[in-house]
Amino acid sequence: MSHVTMSTSSTNMSTPSTNVSPLSFTLLVHGKLIHCTSRVIVSSSLFLDMVELVEDTNPIPIPTFISRQIMLDLVEMVEKDDSECAHLILVSLEYLLDFLIAVDFLGCEGVKAVLEEKIKDKITESNWKKVFNYTKNILGLVNTTKNSMTPICTRLVEGKNSLSMAMERFNCQCTPSMLKLVLKNDCLGGCLKFDILKNWFLENSEAKGEILSMLKSIQFKELEDSKVEEIRSEVKTWNIGKELENSFKEVIETAKKERELDRERVRMEWREKRKLFRPRMNGLFLLVNFQEIHNIE
Repeated sequence: MSHVTMSTSSTNMSTPSTNVSPLSFTLLVHGKLIHCTSRVIVSSSLFLDMVELVEDTNPIPIPTFISRQIMLDLVEMVEKDDSECAHLILVSLEYLLDFLIAVDFLGCEGVKAVLEEKIKDKITESNWKKVFNYTKNILGLVNTTKNSMTPICTRLVEGKNSLSMAMERFNCQCTPSMLKLVLKNDCLGGCLKFDILKNWFLENSEAKGEILSMLKSIQFKELEDSKVEEIRSEVKTWNIGKELENSFKEVIETAKKERELDRERVRMEWREKRKLFRPRMNGLFLLVNFQEIHNIE
């Protein structure tokens, strides 16, 4: 198979320039053919690998879990350089999720990044669980899985003053994998994360094996020593076992060391700034004295 160097700078959805044939290609989707140019091939890392490694790639077979309509839309968007995926503005959330799964499999990273943002904008309190279930077992969709937790986190933050009421609905539908994603959300502070975890564990005390990894999601180095000790005392009442308690103690000690290192780094940076600043101040002092002595304005 002959190869010709082709630049892909003309499209935002493409990968860096590579060697592909400038000839047209054919995709075999559910028994029917879809024709495309090398722009589509370059947009997909999977297609590129097939063209590079397989002698005869025409037609290129597409897995049956990817619908013909998705491939038609993908080809049209790439060929027209629709970098904002405007072609998909009116489609349903389910179609966007199926589309996201397809482009993740095909390695169309440019399209995937745009779709992740479109889906993120559509996630609400009424559909977050659907998004979570759609994506939770697909490693490449971890960003969207995390985004599906945003409505839950927002509700918990807004219900900070009545956390027990906010948690009542949350606990009944929250699995360990969901909670781990919630605890990784940056909009939640360390104290609130622990309160959420504590309330959840009271209703799910059988999940002791998951507790340590969840506790590690809390940034203990950002908390005051008094709060950390309060948390440590509370965890002791959970009866998670001596081994987990010792492991949690190590987490706390590591966090304290990291905090001290951070403080020392800040102190050293401040000292360096003072060293740079002092000569300037001395020079300014001498200049002012010189002007006063010689009556210079």
